[in-house]
Amino acid sequence: MLARIQGETLRQILIVVGVVVANGVLANLVWRMVGSKRRWVRGTGRGGAAFLGILNLGLAAFCLLRMLRTGPEWMFVLLLVVATIFAYRVGGATRGQYP
Repeated sequence: MLARIQGETLRQILIVVGVVVANGVLANLVWRMVGSKRRWVRGTGRGGAAFLGILNLGLAAFCLLRMLRTGPEWMFVLLLVVATIFAYRVGGATRGQYP
């Protein structure tokens, strides 16, 4: 039998999944905007990519500082990995390097 998931663990799972889904949706929107033929849409997309990249780097810094202060928890390790991956992914849109 599987063990019953505690309330705190379920909340942490929902936070990690929510961050991944939100980053995925926003990154997809940014990439579509950057690929547009209109100049102002591309500029807005690059600005959005820079903002999203900075937010992800901030989340990564928060997770790193939290882990240094209280020790590693699985939630903060996963959030650190997700934040750095998405910061790198959307960072290419600000430099004009697309996959």
